[in-house]
Amino acid sequence: AHPSATRDLPSPPRAVAMFTSLALASAGFASNMVAPTRVNSAVTSIRMDEAVPPPPSPPPAPMQSKALPFMKAPKMLDGSMAGDNGFDPLGLADSESRLSFYREAEIRHCRLAMLAAANWPLAELLNKPIARLLNVPALTDYTAGRAPSIPNGGLGQVSAVFWLLVIAIGVLAEVGEISPLEPSAKLAGDLGFDPLGFWGKMSKQEKRDMQDKELANGRLAMVAITAFVLEEFVSKSPAFPSF
Repeated sequence: AHPSATRDLPSPPRAVAMFTSLALASAGFASNMVAPTRVNSAVTSIRMDEAVPPPPSPPPAPMQSKALPFMKAPKMLDGSMAGDNGFDPLGLADSESRLSFYREAEIRHCRLAMLAAANWPLAELLNKPIARLLNVPALTDYTAGRAPSIPNGGLGQVSAVFWLLVIAIGVLAEVGEISPLEPSAKLAGDLGFDPLGFWGKMSKQEKRDMQDKELANGRLAMVAITAFVLEEFVSKSPAFPSF
């Protein structure tokens, strides 16, 4: 071989070193091409995980009705309203508006029933003594001692002045300006009536207790006045005879 050609060829160790360098460079270039793909895949996976919303929590189990323990409480009666014992077997209060309407009607009937249940025995027990004191005919003389009412009769003997007074009070109550005690709460039956100022001195829990008690007494009064009317209609005798 020509001496110059021999000098141009690299020695075996040098050739191995060059080959190794080329291999390492090729491997580094390949890793640079592949690594971003793996990183991008990981980032895409994380973003997809973040975009998927968590599964919705299961709805709460329906409560048992306090009034009817063998039935589930209606969906609108969740215990947040005063006097809520879960009693709506016919499912009449199927929306917020219907529930508010029925609560307003209930509280009015409760208050009227409490007045009627208190007045019924007073009318039968005190009508004759007061009439004798005023030297006027007793209304119970026309009803065999029973309280004047539609089934018992005797309302025709009541003075027209009394009926006009009742109508005037009713009209004023309906058209008069009302300042609620709790304007923001929008409580059913809140007519702003608190002449002794009890409401403003009560805590939140005491106010809730008072609402519960009013409804409980009103419901009992509705049952009581119904019992008075039925008893006297059937027996034709006063439930509270005057002596």
